[in-house]
Amino acid sequence: MFSKGMRCALFGAVLTMLMAGAASADDAATKAPAAKATKPVAKATKAAAKATADEVAVLDTSKGRMVVEFWEKDAPQTVANFKKLARQGYYDGTGFHRIMKNFMIQGGDPKSKNPSATDLGTGGPGYTIKDEFNSHPHVKGVLSMANTGGANTAGSQFFVMHGTDSRLDGHYTAFGHLISGMDVLDKIANSPTATNPSMPGENSKPMEWTTLKSVKIMSRNAYQASMSGAKKSEASRPASTKPTEVKSSMGGNTGMDMKGTESKPAESATPTEASGHPGADTVNKAKESSQTPAGGDTGTTDESGK
Repeated sequence: MFSKGMRCALFGAVLTMLMAGAASADDAATKAPAAKATKPVAKATKAAAKATADEVAVLDTSKGRMVVEFWEKDAPQTVANFKKLARQGYYDGTGFHRIMKNFMIQGGDPKSKNPSATDLGTGGPGYTIKDEFNSHPHVKGVLSMANTGGANTAGSQFFVMHGTDSRLDGHYTAFGHLISGMDVLDKIANSPTATNPSMPGENSKPMEWTTLKSVKIMSRNAYQASMSGAKKSEASRPASTKPTEVKSSMGGNTGMDMKGTESKPAESATPTEASGHPGADTVNKAKESSQTPAGGDTGTTDESGK
């Protein structure tokens, strides 16, 4: 038989073990819900990332609508910056201040809200973003960031390619492409142009202004739903009530006849130094390309209104 002291010692040991087991069970119980709680958070994060990646930009211009699909994986910071500015209404009311047929159309300058501004092409958001060069080639319909020719100098100005120019690859951040509105791109690119005083030797000043009325960021599903609704509404309207396209002119000038033959680049064309504002170097790199040389179209310019 055990002595009284030994019985007490055994009782105490058993009690200690029971208490330790209870504490372990409580700890496991508290940890289990916490582990389960992280799953909904992870799922929500993935869902948010998927939703962001599935967003498109709807650019409504005075010549029609263009829709852009982003390359978020290849240029995440550039895409985020564009979306942020668009959601702030930064681009609303701006215009395409620089147009070169068969090369590109450029916009995104806040100063272009005034088509008559003498310093078009020099505006920005007050900060710059890092370059995110990638493997996407600069072909027709590609959306890319303008810069001054220096590293990490992009801000808000962008351009949409109207031709193909491999010389821009690896020097400008391509971050999306048109999935709708290629005909609108053609309309804008075919706008009459004249000599651009801020870009010596370049025929890119638009004589027929195109306004970017709004840039809206929305999910692809929402865009498709809106388009479906718009088509049904348009189909139900009488033909006599459907709107007709109205062209506006800039500065009262009649501009240039763009029906003439397109110019061909001189093989010996030599690039000039960047002028220091976003996009200057874009055209300089194209002067040796097979698309559009400095000087632009070979048609005659009517500048009697100046």
